[in-house]
Amino acid sequence: MKGTKNLSLFFLALVCGYAYVASIALKPYELSYLLKATPVLLLALIALLPKGSTLSNKQTTAFIIAMLASASGDIFLDFDRSLYLKQALGSFLITQIAYLYLFLPMRDITTNRRWLMPPLLLLTAYLLYQFSFTAGPLFIPVVIYCGVLLAMAFSALLVRNNIWINLGGLAFLIADALIGVNRFIGVFDYSTAIIVTIYISAQLMIAWG
Repeated sequence: MKGTKNLSLFFLALVCGYAYVASIALKPYELSYLLKATPVLLLALIALLPKGSTLSNKQTTAFIIAMLASASGDIFLDFDRSLYLKQALGSFLITQIAYLYLFLPMRDITTNRRWLMPPLLLLTAYLLYQFSFTAGPLFIPVVIYCGVLLAMAFSALLVRNNIWINLGGLAFLIADALIGVNRFIGVFDYSTAIIVTIYISAQLMIAWG
């Protein structure tokens, strides 16, 4: 990330993201969805600016699509995490596909981070088994989403020489796994604040990387 202006916008995205987390205790309040979507919209803006990133034109387009889809998913989840879960899944599915497109050419299949992949696969399979008892008609969409999410996380883990993308992809997987736990297994204390903190951190780390 280059340039003072780009760094300023990134810092603003960071501040807005964690300001939303801090404001969760005050909900409901007007335009909360806008504050939640602001960080990823700012990250998309950075990519649009001259020298906003070192990505190619196609990669920049994919990153912007990922951010805009994330903003859509953020808005759906802020309105109602249960009622609009299917719409949010569709939005974030686009995000995962766009990230997958970005990360695949950067992979290093010889990295020692490969050991994380089998445990993550087993954990995902176990959670899907648990979700199957309560997800009902949402189960098939959830399975499809989890498959693409897992592929994205694996690709992020394999990105060479970029710890930020490695950690960001893993954090995204954790955040979405917790959404599933909260929705289909059982609500846990401070779930929204915990999930959103991990999710925003994931987006920021990937963008920085």
